Amino acid sequence: MNIRRSIYRCFSLYQVFIRSDYHYSNDYHYIYHYEYYSKYCNDNHNIISNTKYRLYTLQHNKMSHVRPNCFVCIPLNNNKVVTEELVKIQNHVITKYEMLKECIVEQNKFHISLLILYIKKSQLEESRKAFHEAMKGIKKMNQMNICFDKLETFRNDVLYVSLKDESKNYIIDLIKILKESFEKRDIKIICNSKKSKRDDKKSKKNNKQGIKQNEDMHKINSSEEQITPHLTIMKNSYMKKIYMNKKPQIFPDYYSDFNLTKLMSEHLLPTKIQFLEMDIDSSTLYYKILEECNLS
Repeated sequence: MNIRRSIYRCFSLYQVFIRSDYHYSNDYHYIYHYEYYSKYCNDNHNIISNTKYRLYTLQHNKMSHVRPNCFVCIPLNNNKVVTEELVKIQNHVITKYEMLKECIVEQNKFHISLLILYIKKSQLEESRKAFHEAMKGIKKMNQMNICFDKLETFRNDVLYVSLKDESKNYIIDLIKILKESFEKRDIKIICNSKKSKRDDKKSKKNNKQGIKQNEDMHKINSSEEQITPHLTIMKNSYMKKIYMNKKPQIFPDYYSDFNLTKLMSEHLLPTKIQFLEMDIDSSTLYYKILEECNLS
């Protein structure tokens, strides 16, 4: 009996009843979650605590996982000096590891993302109103030059140029205005914050402390998420499917010796903000433009 009890403590099969609203479906799905708990479950209390958190996480992930289809950004294709320097960085990385040539962001698509969205067809008109309402508030702000800082990566998967602190704060102020306008119309905003490996380890450690604490932390993080304003240069999500299990990564050795003097001396004054679909317009080879507004 003791052996049987130990086995039941270590292995559990959970059945979760979750509604799926993906693709507007009314279907219901049973999700079976099989976990090995010998590492954490020393008694019944730990089993229940961990089980509750796992179920909460599954439900939250299921309801929050939607694929973004629109975004708001500051385009950079009108600044020749900046775009040329970004292309040089790409070429520099490719000389170190040629396979990464599939990761480049095309020259005409360089931008600084402000908001990433999932918009239903029925919300298109409201989303246009949200954009223009936000732009009225943004135009009242003192416009600032954007200054670049250094090259960094998110988990060695995305190579980007970070911004100087003053420029970061300016971008965050723009995001707050846009976010408020879209949120009050119940338009889904996809989290555009990025986490480092250190943040992930910290998050996993916190997860062991029980469902109540994690629910509270989720509420805090939802309202005060850490945003990292940045300019993406390369990302390995562009790689072909054959690399899905083990995509080549962008390591510091590939870009750390690039001379950023020219890019850092360039001050970019935003001239417009665009509201775009993620689909490409075949006639322009650029994102489909829903709306755009000049800042001058």
